[in-house]
Amino acid sequence: VHTFYHPRSMGASGERHPVVIWGNGTGAVPGIYSSLLRHWASHGIIVAAANTPTSNFAISMRAGIDVLERRNADPGSEYFGRVDLEHIGSAGHSQGGAAAVNAAIDARVDTAVPIQPGPLTDPDLTDVPMFYLAGQRDLTVWPALVKALYRDSSHLPAVYGEVRGAGHLSSIGDGGDFRAPTT
Repeated sequence: VHTFYHPRSMGASGERHPVVIWGNGTGAVPGIYSSLLRHWASHGIIVAAANTPTSNFAISMRAGIDVLERRNADPGSEYFGRVDLEHIGSAGHSQGGAAAVNAAIDARVDTAVPIQPGPLTDPDLTDVPMFYLAGQRDLTVWPALVKALYRDSSHLPAVYGEVRGAGHLSSIGDGGDFRAPTT
């Protein structure tokens, strides 16, 4: 149900790695974003990417936490004792961006990074910090829609960023100009 990305030398020095649960855009799979997700893993993050083309309700995303909880407790798993379950973020693109906000309803999620999030979400249901990202030339999820979500987040720490020149598919692959701010 998930594709996992993790640091090559996971836990080599006894450290535990924070987690990001990932939601794909409509009709997409983690492989489309694999360069971005591998990049995050290279920075010490374990990424649990939901293998679903319809991530909006974040059910599969949150199930990734459950899987990592079991693996972290299993002495036979390469993840044993190496997962920092106290530091979990959610992120996603488009429909998965809305899912990143929806996943933050789970008390185990500490922060969210919705990239060009679709409108089927409600920031009022959570109180975790958000970093909303829009694409200046996005004709699918217009920056004004992302700004509306940001404005609806006045009850929590929130930041709005707009990537100059970015269209809706600019984050596919290696993350494009979304790579640096999301990292």
